[in-house]
Amino acid sequence: MKILKYRKTKANIYEIYLENGTVLKLYDDTIIKYSLLLKKALTIQEFEEINSYNDALVSYYLTLKYIAKKMRSKLEVEKHLQKAGFDNLVIEKTIKKIEDEGYLSNEKFTQSFINDQIHLTFNGPDKIKHSLIKLGINENEININYDFNAKIQKLIEKKIKSNRKYNTSRLKINLANYLIDLGYPREMFIHLLEDVKINDEKFIMRDYELLLKKYRHKYQEEKLNIFIRDKLYKKGYNIEEINEVMNCE
Repeated sequence: MKILKYRKTKANIYEIYLENGTVLKLYDDTIIKYSLLLKKALTIQEFEEINSYNDALVSYYLTLKYIAKKMRSKLEVEKHLQKAGFDNLVIEKTIKKIEDEGYLSNEKFTQSFINDQIHLTFNGPDKIKHSLIKLGINENEININYDFNAKIQKLIEKKIKSNRKYNTSRLKINLANYLIDLGYPREMFIHLLEDVKINDEKFIMRDYELLLKKYRHKYQEEKLNIFIRDKLYKKGYNIEEINEVMNCE
């Protein structure tokens, strides 16, 4: 294949125009390695070898750019290169090279990810671990050595302060679901919920009045009282609280 002309584009990229209409975009590393500025034609074997070598460079530099923004796991890099269209052999060689140069390490990535999650998010250990597994980290390599007790306590206190809806019983259930969703195992917080107590008087009065207003025209007095008692009990109020608000003994 005859080489028609060369054109330098970016700082380290050349375009080589071939007689058959093909335009090769090559890094200057490739140009130098194969002395292309001195050649007037390429054999098919040279063409394939040059493309293969340059593809590896493209993959390498693309990976460097990708991990320069933030630390990545090997799986993230692999998926990024697959999305860019590189074959498995090129991806494997690229990852090996980046690892050998110290730019890619699942161990360092894991520790960095855990530290960021602990200090920059509300996520608990289960959620952190699950996220790492999805990023290709082996579960046996995940070691979250941190005391989450104070963090959980702050989350509970924040929820209590902002509570405008739940009585003590419902609030505890809501807090448990909230913490589980954030990735905290039940055994890590259940003892802290034992101390949660709010003034339920305003909540039971509100709920009683809402139920009374809604159902007073549907049931007669005796049946209405039984119905409201049952509803309040299911909301988590105890018998003493229900008796007090309904003026019963």
